[in-house]
Amino acid sequence: MKLLRYGRSVGTIFDLLGTREDDMTYALGLVASRSAAFARQLAEAVGGTPGSEGGVVHLQRIEEDGRTDVEMRWPGAFHCIIEAKRGVKLPSVKQLRKYASKLHDARETKILVAVTNATQAYAERALPPELDGVPVRHLTWRSIRELARRARPDENNRNKHLLDEFKAYLTEILGMENVRSNMVYVVSLGAGGAWGLDFKEVATKRRRYFYPTQGHWPATPPNYIAFRYDARLQTIHHVDDYQVFANPRDVFPDARDHAIEPHYLLTLGPAIRPPTEVSTGDKIRQAMRVWAMIDLLLTCSTITEARDETKKRLGRSAKDLEQEEAG
Repeated sequence: MKLLRYGRSVGTIFDLLGTREDDMTYALGLVASRSAAFARQLAEAVGGTPGSEGGVVHLQRIEEDGRTDVEMRWPGAFHCIIEAKRGVKLPSVKQLRKYASKLHDARETKILVAVTNATQAYAERALPPELDGVPVRHLTWRSIRELARRARPDENNRNKHLLDEFKAYLTEILGMENVRSNMVYVVSLGAGGAWGLDFKEVATKRRRYFYPTQGHWPATPPNYIAFRYDARLQTIHHVDDYQVFANPRDVFPDARDHAIEPHYLLTLGPAIRPPTEVSTGDKIRQAMRVWAMIDLLLTCSTITEARDETKKRLGRSAKDLEQEEAG
C-alpha cells in the first residue's frame, strides 16, 4: 500500500524526517550508529582509524558554547565532529575553530569534517587544512551516498536495507528524483554582464551559465535550463555538468581576477529550439525566473501557460519550487 504524507509519496523511512538540513543530519547520524561498516567507511574517508568497539554517535550535542551537528567517536581511538550543510555554503572558520576546542583527548585521532554540496575542489581551496592542530576535511553528500554503497556488502540484510533507504533518500534530495528530471529552469537573458563578461555571449557562444549558490536560486543545478529574450523562448539546454567557483578567472581566463561569493557554473548541451514560437505571456515580466516541464514548454503557446500547467501537474509539490521563482 502506498504511503502519502501531506499528499506526497513517502519513498523511504528517512522521508518521514523531512528534507531540511537538520533532517539530513539526523539521517546521517542514525545510519552511522546502526551500520558499523558505514561508520568505518566514513572514518577512513576523512583519514581516521576507527576503534574496534565502543563507538558512539552524538546528534546535536549541546554545551555552553553551542551545539555540534554530529559527533562520531571511539573513545581513546578516534573523534570527529561533523558540520553538515544541505547546500554549498561551507561552515565558517570561526565555527570550526570552536569545534576544534572540543577535541582534546591526546590519545585520539581528531578531525573536523564539513559535509556540504560544494564541489570538493572548491571546498579544498576555501577551507583551511587544519585549525589549532586539528585536520579539516570535506565530504560531499554524493560521497556520503557512495560510502553507503561501499558499506553495503559488509552488512547484514537488515542494515543493507537501511543503507539502500539512505541512498534513495539522498538521491532524491540531491535533485535526481523523477519529479525534477524533466523540469526546465527558464531564465531571462538580457543585455549587460559581469567581471568583464557579456551574459548573452557566455550563454549562446560558450554554452555556459552561472548563478549564485545562495538566495532565490536552485540549491542544486537543474537538469535543463532555458533562455528567453526578445519576448519569447529561444533555446533549451541540458545541463551536462556543473562546478562551483569563487573567482571568475578560475573558469573564464578573460574574466577579471577577484574574489566573489560562490557561484554555480553550468556547462550546457546543444540548443533545443521550440518547433513553433513560444512567447513569454502576460504573467512573466522582466527578469522573472520560472520552472516548467520540458514537454509543456515545447507544446504550449506561451511560457506563462507552460508554467501554470506545470504547477497544476505538480499540485502541492509546486510549493517546493516557488521560492526559486524570482526576479
